[in-house]
Amino acid sequence: MNKDKLIYTSFVVSFVFTIVGALLKIMLWMNANFFLTIGLLALAFFVFMCIYEIMNSKWIEKQEKLMWVVGFLFFWMITGLVYILSGRKRVA
Repeated sequence: MNKDKLIYTSFVVSFVFTIVGALLKIMLWMNANFFLTIGLLALAFFVFMCIYEIMNSKWIEKQEKLMWVVGFLFFWMITGLVYILSGRKRVA
């Protein structure tokens, strides 16, 4: 599988499964923990791949790398969305 497709797919899977799992948890339905677990595992994979890609980038400076990493660690959903929509074109 292509690296680009893998990053996009892991983001979509993490987003969808986390939202569905949270909704199922709120409604007290079964299998909510399964959806949340899959979503969080996909999220961990997505964040790891993005941080790896950012740290190995030759196009951005150390300060920007640090900002991306801090953003991914603390604000994963917002940073991931910004990275997918516009930031990845400059980094990769």
